[in-house]
Amino acid sequence: MIETTATFEERVRLAFAPTPRAVVGLVDDLLELGREQPLSLTFRDGTCLVRAAGGASSTVEVPLPRSAFRAVLARVAVLCNEHRPNSVSPYGGTGEVCVGSDSRTTLHVAFTNTPEDQRLEVNG
Repeated sequence: MIETTATFEERVRLAFAPTPRAVVGLVDDLLELGREQPLSLTFRDGTCLVRAAGGASSTVEVPLPRSAFRAVLARVAVLCNEHRPNSVSPYGGTGEVCVGSDSRTTLHVAFTNTPEDQRLEVNG
């Protein structure tokens, strides 16, 4: 879990810090951030650009291999399909994921995971 008294940028950087939970932990932390405010993540030139949609915060740039970002998107697809089977493909779609320790909170996600385009939108 990410410290909630940290700034948006600090919380994003903490989410991307390596942990034993790897991609699963990163996705969990990003979805936790998305519970509080809509997020937009885009991969471009070896960097993940993270922005709080509708917020005053600037874009946070996090160096990340394309393969790692695509793994994040694949994990989101798995979570969508756990919530509603066959709702998205590994290459993109719009769906819902359950988050939180009680799994009662549902977030709406939209993502694209193709060789040309990788992006994720998370909305409460």
